[in-house]
Amino acid sequence: MFFFHKKLPNIKELKNRWQPLLAKPDWYLKIIPEIDLNRRQLEKEKKEIQNDYREELYSFFEDNLKNNYIALETDPDKIKGMDIKRKQIDMIIIHHTGNPPNMSKERLSAIELIRLYAPYFLNPKQENEKYLKGQPIFSGHTRDGRQVFWPYHWLIRNNGKAERLLEDNEIGWQAGNWEINCKSVAICLDGDYENKTPSDQELNAISKIIKEHYPQVKKDNILGHREVNSKTTCPSNLFLSITEKKGWKEKLLSLI
Repeated sequence: MFFFHKKLPNIKELKNRWQPLLAKPDWYLKIIPEIDLNRRQLEKEKKEIQNDYREELYSFFEDNLKNNYIALETDPDKIKGMDIKRKQIDMIIIHHTGNPPNMSKERLSAIELIRLYAPYFLNPKQENEKYLKGQPIFSGHTRDGRQVFWPYHWLIRNNGKAERLLEDNEIGWQAGNWEINCKSVAICLDGDYENKTPSDQELNAISKIIKEHYPQVKKDNILGHREVNSKTTCPSNLFLSITEKKGWKEKLLSLI
């Protein structure tokens, strides 16, 4: 059951207010600023409270996305997206979801809709894309007739199983740098590895993907998200070596 906190609107109130807005093409103009405000207000709260809020938030958007209740772009010419800008793959970026393991693909798509795509359409960074603000959101990536918002090409489960998300000819919004996005592949661990090391099964799965699918990528171009974006510690605080203590990046590279 979700908590009631004096600093935050009740989750039922949020849902009731947001539900009719989702049918409008520019729903994110009002909803995303509220989500950001709530997130900032929760920063000093206990982890349990933060996790409860995220669970309710993600479930709400997952259900609405699954049931086609969220207004998205339907023009097929626009839905083609930006994959025409895809370049030859010469980089691999390693990530973690930062969430509990065993995340469904549907949940991941909903999370990235509100974490990546909606904020960008709310405030486009490129001058030639300012027109996107207020327009229906699109990813350019569809599966079974539905748009998906995955930023990663591969998802590595805890048991070492590798699941394909985006195809190699699709650009993932994952590095925080458009030029890198255009020429890289994103491999993501399913779970929160902020302060722990992936298992041998998981590291072997990553190395197998790289050796079988991307042998052309040099080891120097196999990087953690934090190495191309200073705003994050993803995929882990333990990824890079600290003084004499080796990070798990070194172990991963030794397997390739």
